[in-house]
Amino acid sequence: MPTFSAQNLKSASRDIFIAAGARPDDARITADALVDANLAGHDSHGIMRIPSYIRWMESGDINVAAEFRVVSETDAFAVVDGDWGFGQVMARKAMELGIAKAAKAGVASISARGCAHIGRAGDYPIMAAEAGFASTLFLNTHGAGSLVAPFGGIDRRLSANPIAIGIPRPGGDHIIVDISTCVVAEGKLRNFRTAGQPAPEGSIIDAEGRPTTDASKFYGPPEGAILPIAGHKGFALGLASDILAGALSGAGCTREGVTRVGNSFWVTIIDPDRVRGRAAFDEDVRNLVEWVKSSRKAEGVSEILVAGEPELRSAAKREKEGIPVHADTWASIVEVGKRYNVALETPDS
Repeated sequence: MPTFSAQNLKSASRDIFIAAGARPDDARITADALVDANLAGHDSHGIMRIPSYIRWMESGDINVAAEFRVVSETDAFAVVDGDWGFGQVMARKAMELGIAKAAKAGVASISARGCAHIGRAGDYPIMAAEAGFASTLFLNTHGAGSLVAPFGGIDRRLSANPIAIGIPRPGGDHIIVDISTCVVAEGKLRNFRTAGQPAPEGSIIDAEGRPTTDASKFYGPPEGAILPIAGHKGFALGLASDILAGALSGAGCTREGVTRVGNSFWVTIIDPDRVRGRAAFDEDVRNLVEWVKSSRKAEGVSEILVAGEPELRSAAKREKEGIPVHADTWASIVEVGKRYNVALETPDS
């Protein structure tokens, strides 16, 4: 499996996007976000997405000339429209607006629609945490992307509908929760299929509702479905996320007949300093983390990690050792590069 430096992947990704018609700043932001997902260990939201993004650019599903628009706003709230621009670009603009409002009002909410795929949901609570704010984010796929069976059902009816939460901590080791409301992300199933590896037990069913670990059974034909996390609990969370992201923004909830995949979301950003006082907030968070980590460890476990720590460690490791990319994934990116006269080299290892 070839291994790349993060900078080489960012440069290659940026060059492909620019060659395909993206504005340089949009290309840089999107490329950096994809590679940062790889660094964090979330390869399902990394550079494997490049061929899909290029396909959406070619079809017009990503608007390379998009302009961010504030549809309506108050001091502590806004509805925004990304004009179907690159999701990572438009979602960051939405977060910047929300962070600015929260800095003034203490709490702010942004309801966003018309963004192409925004990538890793956890990126946006990280932005808020870096500014010293806590946040919660609910996401859907703009009505498209049915992947998940409802609890007790067989057919695809919901998207992965992630939920992300950020808790700021001094020093930058923020608590970042980033979970799909289904057992496994679709991008990970794609990676399992590419690598010929089994999907996790209890994560997917085939077209007849039978449990399977064969990722190809999910894709079909006929198509299977992903299961919600923790049965009815994950189903409830996925349903709520779909409504809060889609029905509030005007993007719409998951439904039949929608083929243009994008993201809408609702994010609330909170300034702990204004609500309670940052020092007292930080002390409670620190005490809680210390209490959790003081638990006796299960057999085979050397350390208890809180949300966000595995990603930080993955990033440190991959910054030092490089990012592994499956050969088939890299081949598909090289093929896209060739179409736009961008020559990409494959490392020896």
